[in-house]
Amino acid sequence: MHELVLALAGSTENRGLDPNIVKPGWIALGVVAALAVALFFLSRSFVKQTRKARRPWEGETEADAAEKRRTIPGSTD
Repeated sequence: MHELVLALAGSTENRGLDPNIVKPGWIALGVVAALAVALFFLSRSFVKQTRKARRPWEGETEADAAEKRRTIPGSTD
């Protein structure tokens, strides 16, 4: 098994691909664009959820919620 891994990793033979000609192509552009769109929607959802988490719970006044936020380390208000 060890010899096989070394043979595959150490293979330096020319595979017929010229690095000056081979380019990523449209598929790679599509993958990057899809990741960017997914990141946009995930970020938007994250902001929505964090805003929702800052609202007071049922039966809790705004002053109580503000006091809790002040006692949480790292919370900025």
